[in-house]
Amino acid sequence: MAAWQVICKEVANLREQMARNGRFSAAIGCLTLLTVVFYNHLSILAIPWLFLGGMASFYILFSRISVLPNLLIMYERKKPLTAREQPLAHICTVCGDSDCMRHKSDLTLNKVQPWNDIYIPERVDVALSELFELIFRDYVYSWYTPLISKEEEFVNELRVTLRHLVAVVLRRVRDVDLPTFILDKLVKAALCHLDVLLRAKQKAKWGEDFQELVFKTYGNHLHCAVRNRKAELEYLRHLCEMLFPLLIPRNSHDNKATQTFVREVASGSIFLLGMDVVADPDIVNKLLMIFFDEEPFPPATDPPSEKVVLLESFSNIHPVNKSSALQYEMSEILGTHSLLFPFLQYMKRDGALNILQFCLTVEDFNRRSLVPDMTDEQKKSLHGEAQDLHLLYFAPGAVDKIKFDEDIEAEMQEIVNGPYEGVTRLRTSSTLFRAYEHAYKLMENVFCPLFHHSDEYFTLMCGKRRQVLPKQATRVVTKRSSDPIAAMHRLGSRIKGVFRSSNADSDTASMSSLDIAESESSQPPSDTELLSDEEEAGMKSPIHDMSAWRVSIPRIDARLDGTKDYCVYVIDVQRIDVKEGGGEETSWEVERRYHEFHVLETKLKEFHGIFEDAQLPQRRIQFASISLDFMEKRKDSCEKFLQTLLTKPTLRSSQLLYSFLTKSEEFVNKFLGDVNLGKLVRTMSYRVIKERGQHLDPFLQSFIASVEAPKPKAGKMAETVDPAKHLAEKLDSPIFGDNAGLPLVRETLKEPGPDPSADYLQLNGIFDYILYLATAVFNVAPWMHQGLIVFQKLFKNSLETFLDSYLAKKLEIVQSEEQVEDIIHNLRDVLFFDDEPPRTDAQKQQRKEETFQQMLDFFPKQLHQVIGEDKFCAGLRFVFDGLQYPKLNKQLAYTLLDIVLLEAFPELAVNVKDPSAEA
Repeated sequence: MAAWQVICKEVANLREQMARNGRFSAAIGCLTLLTVVFYNHLSILAIPWLFLGGMASFYILFSRISVLPNLLIMYERKKPLTAREQPLAHICTVCGDSDCMRHKSDLTLNKVQPWNDIYIPERVDVALSELFELIFRDYVYSWYTPLISKEEEFVNELRVTLRHLVAVVLRRVRDVDLPTFILDKLVKAALCHLDVLLRAKQKAKWGEDFQELVFKTYGNHLHCAVRNRKAELEYLRHLCEMLFPLLIPRNSHDNKATQTFVREVASGSIFLLGMDVVADPDIVNKLLMIFFDEEPFPPATDPPSEKVVLLESFSNIHPVNKSSALQYEMSEILGTHSLLFPFLQYMKRDGALNILQFCLTVEDFNRRSLVPDMTDEQKKSLHGEAQDLHLLYFAPGAVDKIKFDEDIEAEMQEIVNGPYEGVTRLRTSSTLFRAYEHAYKLMENVFCPLFHHSDEYFTLMCGKRRQVLPKQATRVVTKRSSDPIAAMHRLGSRIKGVFRSSNADSDTASMSSLDIAESESSQPPSDTELLSDEEEAGMKSPIHDMSAWRVSIPRIDARLDGTKDYCVYVIDVQRIDVKEGGGEETSWEVERRYHEFHVLETKLKEFHGIFEDAQLPQRRIQFASISLDFMEKRKDSCEKFLQTLLTKPTLRSSQLLYSFLTKSEEFVNKFLGDVNLGKLVRTMSYRVIKERGQHLDPFLQSFIASVEAPKPKAGKMAETVDPAKHLAEKLDSPIFGDNAGLPLVRETLKEPGPDPSADYLQLNGIFDYILYLATAVFNVAPWMHQGLIVFQKLFKNSLETFLDSYLAKKLEIVQSEEQVEDIIHNLRDVLFFDDEPPRTDAQKQQRKEETFQQMLDFFPKQLHQVIGEDKFCAGLRFVFDGLQYPKLNKQLAYTLLDIVLLEAFPELAVNVKDPSAEA
């Protein structure tokens, strides 16, 4: 019964289709009758039957689908996911949790060091480095070295910043599917611009300026940067401010001075001039000649070079001094208590304290697991600790989980779930060692650079922030002496008390000392003042000759600090230059831990250089307390180290060595501690002479001369720069004038690209581009237009797949090692070695005609004949002439620039606001 209903339904549908297509049904009926009557001539009647069958098949097929699928399967390529198509779930690089609320989302190695996994051919890297070195030579070293300093720290920071910027751009470009992006967005935007030109041409009158007519046709959709030159510069400034947080290192985001400097240089000297060059018709013609050049790229003859990390040699060409007092290595932080505590506070604030705890725990675990003959009880205890370690840092869902490689987690789980005897595998396998290296590199590469820009580090170096209301006072101007000692005294008076945080009185007296600084005497301090100042600062210098002192380390004692025990060296000091009962101590003992010896060695190197015969053994990283056996092995070396130092003539009155041998406080690697810097500077010459020894006066005189403004030469007035005049010169352009010369009315601005609500061309796909060009530009015959529509139904997807694959192969050739190197070298030659005189109008006209002729010859002759020679030449001439207007090229260039930036940096779309909404 159900089958009969289906048959009846199909018959009813057939009747409906035959009634709707009466002529086709009549033709089938007549042909059926002829077939029955003339059965012997069936071979002849097969021709109309095949024709009708094809029509029926075509009708049935395209009643269900509009376009045939791709028939060229071999040309299909796998398209990568773009940044917007990728899943938005964030995987924390610290713990591996997609819903992590503990660690910051930007604490990743790829964001702190984006060049980490970018490898490029060595030849390309060398070419890039050479280009950037030339840029630094002409635009950085030309003013930095002669006017500011010969030190490389600032330039090295610029190198790292430039490397960061290039790495971010390469990462963004790598995530873009270039063939699809070019065909679907850039070509579409260019054709929309061409459509505006065509509509303006239809409205054009004799003698009317075509560029002005196009601007009127654009209306409120004209790009804001094209309205006038000031609006263009303002747009570029705003664009630089939006790109700034995305391109430069994170530690420079809050530096407003750096942002302003980079914004002005980039917008006024790079982007503004660059857009003028790109929109210049003569440059456009040169690019067209390169694009339509039929000569193929020469094949590669040299073998490919090895891959290297992006610009590693460029950023490390002038390495920074690792012993800098303001930059600490990770090993130095972990080995010094005064540095470890602020770092611990910073890691706690950033929610990454578990990484530091893991390193300390593993170090302690490894120390106890290296015992050669462990008892069963020790193995069980160690196995229990390994299980706790796994539950804390390795297990899924652990509170302090750290994201390790899967093989490390699997091996660790296998050991802790096995028998307790298997815990000894952790000292022979690389499982725990690799996990430790991963956590240590995470701290060294990610958290250590951020720590150097944290509040904890600045508090360590400069003390706590002060909040003191300014005090109004009348300044008394006095005549200042040119004596360098007096100059240092004045400097010390002005900053008196800024570093002493432990004294509450200094908080209230600091500003008053600033106010009376001008009225203080400019004479150098007396010897009595020097001694009293040093006594107040806690750094009274010794009056004894330490060459008459004798030191030894007779024993090692154990001490308890809370719940932790540690060992100290007991140093015995004997004086042979005084007699007993003379009122001065002749012997005493002082306790020093092992790391304090290395602090003394480091500080002595900074002030006196390296003593070849007085050096401690190289120090290794220690996370746990140093054992007694280790201290015994190092006791003789430490004793000899101190004895040798006392024999050095340059150290006989050393303040550092005196403090080490006399004071009971911990000898830490700290910048001036809680010293009152105001009074300390007043006595700087006295103490530096004793500590440094020589060349103080020339140093101070050079310092004073370096900070004073140069005196103007006689007979010459100092040149003053008028900002308004300088801005006018920058905006003046003989080619572009004032761009469109229109005012910038923010309330009427609209989207410069295609807008569904506007009268803009709507195109989708390559075949739509072809149909538009054939109809609107080349004005083809109606029969050809209908043929293109039929061809579109059959081969639209196939043609688009083929062109997409063809463009991808061409881009691969352009991105090859040889081509990229050649492009960089050409850019270098144009920027730095182009000594040719400016091109004349005759030369520009000649290039223009050669370019158009090359465009005509690029297309096959058959296409000329099908469209018509006159129509093809006229249509191509209109397209070519549309690129000869500099102001219209500026509109197209900024439209394409916006599309490129939004594709590479989708975050910018979030910050774009509708100007009309703001009004």
